[in-house]
Amino acid sequence: MSDTHRTLRLGTEALIIGYAMSRLDLAYFRYRNARSWREVYEEAAQALAVRAISIRNLRDEFDPFHSNSRRGWHKRSIHPSRQRVLEDLKDISDDALMALVARILARDEEATAEAIDSLAAVPRTAQNVAERLLTGRRAEEYFLTNSETLVGIKQTELLDHRQSACGFDFGINSRPELCIEIKGLKPIKGEILFTDREWTVARSRRDDYWLVVIGNLNSAPQGKVVRDPYHVLEASCSYQVSIAAVWRSRVSVAC
Repeated sequence: MSDTHRTLRLGTEALIIGYAMSRLDLAYFRYRNARSWREVYEEAAQALAVRAISIRNLRDEFDPFHSNSRRGWHKRSIHPSRQRVLEDLKDISDDALMALVARILARDEEATAEAIDSLAAVPRTAQNVAERLLTGRRAEEYFLTNSETLVGIKQTELLDHRQSACGFDFGINSRPELCIEIKGLKPIKGEILFTDREWTVARSRRDDYWLVVIGNLNSAPQGKVVRDPYHVLEASCSYQVSIAAVWRSRVSVAC
């Protein structure tokens, strides 16, 4: 491995850890059996041979795109390498993300090579991923504040599934059959994107899958509820290459 490739790989590994810290926030401690930010910064810094403050700065770069209490570097344009991490890791589960982090911290380069090399190839296409994610977050925050008006459900009844990669954003405590997906638009109308997982769940849930679109986010937000979007909306499928998590296990049926 050349020095340039090794440096790029280490930088990408640090980005993944900063992303995971921002996305999971305090739950990151539980996964790493830690008690403080200082502890997890030091753990990552020692594993990657970088300064602890660098890990903290990377976490802060991702904070504007996640629903934690920190504002992060919200006035700074995001670098393409960060956009790539946001795009490729947003749909994998917390468990899968932290499994990748654990392998990185253990310096298991063979196990992480495919994912790291893919993320380090910046970028495939010029998509404004960061802008789309920020719009989505604004829509989610608006929905949480106005859920009773929009869908007749109090915020305290909502179950947050946004990071579980289950195909929808929110469940309902008292109505487990229902699921709610939130999409945002800056103007009054425009194009929204579904992951394959979201579209598949919408197909199977039918009337129990509610799409809430929050539009006009740039001025006076307003929402629209679409029940059974799989059958109500017209959609076309396109394809892209991204990271997917798979779980392998060795078993034997021998007595």
